[in-house]
Amino acid sequence: MSDKPREQTAFMSLVAGLRAQELQVELRGSPERQERLYPYTPPIPVDAEIEIEGVAGFVDHTVVPAPQEDPRRVATQDTVAHELIGRLQELAAQAPGGGLWLSISAEPWLGARKKERERLYGRVVAMACKAVARGKPFVDLRDLPRGAFPLSTIGFCVPPDANHRVTIGFNDQVVGWSGRMTAHGRWTCTVGELRPSIGRAVEGKLKKQLARVRAVEPDKPIGLLLDSRPMQGGKGKPEPVFDLPALALGALLTEIAQDWPGVLTKAWLLSPQGLTSVYGGGDSFAW
Repeated sequence: MSDKPREQTAFMSLVAGLRAQELQVELRGSPERQERLYPYTPPIPVDAEIEIEGVAGFVDHTVVPAPQEDPRRVATQDTVAHELIGRLQELAAQAPGGGLWLSISAEPWLGARKKERERLYGRVVAMACKAVARGKPFVDLRDLPRGAFPLSTIGFCVPPDANHRVTIGFNDQVVGWSGRMTAHGRWTCTVGELRPSIGRAVEGKLKKQLARVRAVEPDKPIGLLLDSRPMQGGKGKPEPVFDLPALALGALLTEIAQDWPGVLTKAWLLSPQGLTSVYGGGDSFAW
């Protein structure tokens, strides 16, 4: 497997999540990195071979990229995430599951002076302390932020390892999507601006990389593991990922897959809330 922490922990979480659904799962290897174990020349560009309920298939990992944002906001998000991760790492070890996830807005920190920024950091840390002390997710409705900002929320998670106990998602990004219930009681989503922004990276996987795998293996299942967990990158800064709701991401995948029929069999979303099936097989987590 890859030596990248994000990819390693993603496949570990996929296997654990599928087993939690009482499925028989085995990670068999990596066609891309273990060329000698596979009869493909040239090697096929896919991260892993996974057997689910006795059926072997290929799975590729990719992050859900953040839409293009104001560089000033992105820089503020980097600074805020880096600061809060450092302040909350020790507290997170005491949380249920051993980890904390935060959903916050970077807007209050934009242009704020040092004293105000410290006050904001202190408020988030105080909320996290209350959440851990009470043992349940927490939103402090008595201390609302000034301005029309989304509420900060503190929750719990199982971290991928002891060095990544805190995950932070910013909830003030704006993209064009909407959802509604149909007359038949089904949820439908209009992806709007998602496809040319977030969808572009996913579509690139299907029409290039995974299409090459399908050309070599026309019958095997091919899956995509979409990763929206906020994690620190190589330089200590959070990677630009977007925690898109599973229903919206599923609608986006369905639209893209229709343009590339037969390529994708299954897709899962790995988010701070856990593993979700977002394409193929309805609510089933198997192929």
